[in-house]
Amino acid sequence: MAGGMIWMLTTKPAATGRQPAGAARGAMASMSQAATPAPVLAVSILFAVSCAAASMPWLARAIGPGRRVTDPVSASQAVMSAGMAAMLFATL
Repeated sequence: MAGGMIWMLTTKPAATGRQPAGAARGAMASMSQAATPAPVLAVSILFAVSCAAASMPWLARAIGPGRRVTDPVSASQAVMSAGMAAMLFATL
């Protein structure tokens, strides 16, 4: 998930044609403007799908018989992975 977050922060300004604003301008160097959107899109989709797939085992472990959450730690991991996938899909 950390790789997905770093990817999103460094490539999305280049993919959209926008430069980081304010203090974020020097924090991380974004990709050059010559980067094509197709590879950025492909890698973003791969990261999003892998985050969504990573949430499935955690979700299966968290839910017990019926509709009760039996393991709150597994549930929080599932929500974190699903949230990262949603954030990556939202930026596409």
